[in-house]
Amino acid sequence: GLVMMAKGGGNRATKTMYVEIEDAEQEAWRLEQVTDIIKNGGLGVIPTDSCYSFITDVQSRKGVDRLYALVRLDGAKVKKPLALLCHSISQISSYTTAVNFKKVFKMLKATLPGPYTFIFPSTNELPRVILDHKKHTWKRKEIGVRVPDDPCCLAILQGLDNPVLVYSVPRESKGEMQPFDPALVLERWENEIDFVVANGARDEGMSTTVIDMTKDSPELLREGVGSWENVEDFLS
Repeated sequence: GLVMMAKGGGNRATKTMYVEIEDAEQEAWRLEQVTDIIKNGGLGVIPTDSCYSFITDVQSRKGVDRLYALVRLDGAKVKKPLALLCHSISQISSYTTAVNFKKVFKMLKATLPGPYTFIFPSTNELPRVILDHKKHTWKRKEIGVRVPDDPCCLAILQGLDNPVLVYSVPRESKGEMQPFDPALVLERWENEIDFVVANGARDEGMSTTVIDMTKDSPELLREGVGSWENVEDFLS
């Protein structure tokens, strides 16, 4: 069920909402309170097809600021813009130039939802703050996009107006399994976030295949679960 957790200090809501979802289709109504928080610029953790991840509405200045603060808290060097989780190819096409090419559109239709992160040139829909954020400025206007193959994640994304900016919950020495276990995420991060959507454990071995689509020909940056051959076949 829905469990409220007391939270110490901070000027935000006093509780971190912990929503346990077993069947996203049947319990979609229980995600509405979460999508309301996201629409109001909240920051929280949801499951994806690979691991639990911090998310916030890409159009929320406040949420984006908080997410970047969290990334810095993790000590990560933000070398590139964070990726977007989208619910559909049409959402990807608002924020990137992805579907300017017919064969790219066909490839996306064949591979998504699925374990891929595609990096595309971004459009003006992408808020400047994402590309030019305080300590980070990226010269190239580009963004990674994902459509996760996960019913719970998609149910959340479908309840939103905008894509969400995403950052995977980091592995830390004390909580190696943290990215895969929502209860551990809550324990560690409850003072920084507004909600956790818990939908069981995620599989440790699942990472996305990252493909750079900003150049003349696609470039494999990281081979994960998604087949690189599948993508190459469509684009060759």
